[in-house]
Amino acid sequence: MIHGATAITRPRGPGGPGRRRLRWRSAGLAALMLLCTAPLASATDGAAEGHPPVHGAAPLYVSDYADNDVRRVPPGGGEPTTVAADGLTRPTGMVLDASGDLYIADTGNNRVVRVPGDGGPQTVVPTTGLSRPIGLALDAAGTLYIADSFNDRVVKVPADGSGQVTVPTTGLLHPNGLALDGAGNLFVADFVNDRVVRIPADGGPQTTVPATGLSQPTGLAFDRRGDLYVSDSGNDRVVVLPAGGGPQRTAPVTGLNSPYGLAFDPEGTLYIADFNNDRVVKLPMRGGQRTLPVAGLHTPAGLAVPPGRDDH
Repeated sequence: MIHGATAITRPRGPGGPGRRRLRWRSAGLAALMLLCTAPLASATDGAAEGHPPVHGAAPLYVSDYADNDVRRVPPGGGEPTTVAADGLTRPTGMVLDASGDLYIADTGNNRVVRVPGDGGPQTVVPTTGLSRPIGLALDAAGTLYIADSFNDRVVKVPADGSGQVTVPTTGLLHPNGLALDGAGNLFVADFVNDRVVRIPADGGPQTTVPATGLSQPTGLAFDRRGDLYVSDSGNDRVVVLPAGGGPQRTAPVTGLNSPYGLAFDPEGTLYIADFNNDRVVKLPMRGGQRTLPVAGLHTPAGLAVPPGRDDH
């Protein structure tokens, strides 16, 4: 069942006063993923180089939703390459493991693919019954969490090969972004319900994270202090929820249009997939946003950096 839809009218040329967006409350970008049927694009002009580079620098991976590929931006910037992932359709969420393997939510194909960091062959993560998977997260044990959006659930795939399990949750409607805090608690952007929920690592009851005025939350990411950043896509902003329970604030970023994926680099710089503006915005810790020089993006959705960063 589709719980509604979000129609986003995109301009044919550069953005300007003529831009118009129509929103119907509920399934939002998840419904857009179901309806889009652009031709497949084969990614063959680069390789997934996932191992974290030295001196704290790290590459940034960007899923280009409309172009059906994933770009890798080298540490410190430079010419991006295309990750050698075959047959992607509407890729969204991504995550890298400690060995540099890249996991991609191949949303249009209802699967998650794994692209080895050592250049080995691409594989499909063993799952059953996925319908428009979006957000991904990995815990310290290598368990993969998947926001199975159109099934209104989160599933996990343990690293030991014991098989897919549904995470106990209540009332999710098109879950989107996922994130894990330092204690292993799982956070879920509950898109249709305009909230973020927390599922304790110890199996305790689900709770709603205190937040005000969220509309269609998508991406989630934790900074080095443990503050939770939320792409508040319906309000074209990124909200910051402090770890200590202090007052909610808005990240100092302007001009966003349906922000989606979020990621932090080793220096604490925030990256935002500015979905409807076809760009990735970079916000250093000292402020001063700028657009990352990645040419040719069309609705970037997911972002990922290698794990194992020194965040302290």
